Amino acid sequence: MRINVEYSTQHWIFPIITIGVLVILAVLLIALEGRARVKAGGSFFAKPGRFFAENYDKFKFWGCIVLMIVYFFFLDKLGFTFWSMICLYLFNTLFANKAQLKSAKYHVISVIISVVACLLISIVFGTLFAITLPSGLFTIEIPSLGFILY
Repeated sequence: MRINVEYSTQHWIFPIITIGVLVILAVLLIALEGRARVKAGGSFFAKPGRFFAENYDKFKFWGCIVLMIVYFFFLDKLGFTFWSMICLYLFNTLFANKAQLKSAKYHVISVIISVVACLLISIVFGTLFAITLPSGLFTIEIPSLGFILY
């Protein structure tokens, strides 16, 4: 059996596999939880208890959800490296405490971490392993060197 994959879209293979595995695990989790409820004498689909702990940090939780949705939406438009740098910095800022947010040193370190981590990931995956990453407006390609910064 042979699967033909277009080079420009091969970066979507692993997210699809990951989503498939997560769906299987979710079904398994529901089945195991339902079985445990039936054994305890309840209904398979009995109403569960609280999903979130009391007084959970709503700003961080919903901030993560919104940031992830925005990240995936703009990934193909702006390119992996540039957009990931921005989003990683925003995630770092989202989880910073008040003292860290006031510290210039924290922001400088966060920018350095965001830039270095995203550049390394882009170079290792995009150039060394030749795995396509989402390209976009800020993709840099140097064909003579065989180098693409997605």
